[in-house]
Amino acid sequence: MRIFLYSLAGIPLLLADAMLLYALPRPAAMLAPGDERWILIGGSAAYLLMHMLVRKPERMYLWGHEFAHLVAAKLFFRRIHQFHISSRDGGKVVMDGTNVLIDLAPYLLPLYSIVAFAAAVVFRKASPWVPDVYLALASFLYAMHVLFSAEGFLSGQPDVKRSGRIFSAGLVLLVLLLWVPCLLAPGLPAGWRGVGAAYGSWFAGAESAARRLFRYAVSLF
Repeated sequence: MRIFLYSLAGIPLLLADAMLLYALPRPAAMLAPGDERWILIGGSAAYLLMHMLVRKPERMYLWGHEFAHLVAAKLFFRRIHQFHISSRDGGKVVMDGTNVLIDLAPYLLPLYSIVAFAAAVVFRKASPWVPDVYLALASFLYAMHVLFSAEGFLSGQPDVKRSGRIFSAGLVLLVLLLWVPCLLAPGLPAGWRGVGAAYGSWFAGAESAARRLFRYAVSLF
């Protein structure tokens, strides 16, 4: 019953995801109009090639995965009994109890991207190269997070299955989409002001698409 109810709640989340994806090209063009776009594409492509052809940084991702569980558990005041990571049998966080946000924290929080974001904010004025280097690194790390998260869903990780794949996919995709403009801010000439404008344009476009979809659905009846 729990999975069924969560799956019902996941359907509107997936619809919202679809609207945001449909409306994404316009704010994406606003955020990265020129060289920044190619830097982002290059960073993402570099990770994709490493993931597919060289070697997956599985241990690095595993540390981030389990640490995200730990951070979320602490935020919900859970008592941690064990935190264990090994290359042989993976990682494990033993706590008093869990919930859907603790379960999905490794997918909702791109921790390495957040660490790079914090570093870029601190050192933004240290060199004129910082924004470009950050965009390349951020896209590299974000691509890593997305690919490993997709593999977790496809392999049926227990974290995902506890609340059902439909709800988990809807929530994770929604949060990961919303992270994108925010994570780009330190590397963009327009900074936070441009990010705010992009969010506004994005949400307006998604709302407009949802209204058109609703009118079309009504017209069928």
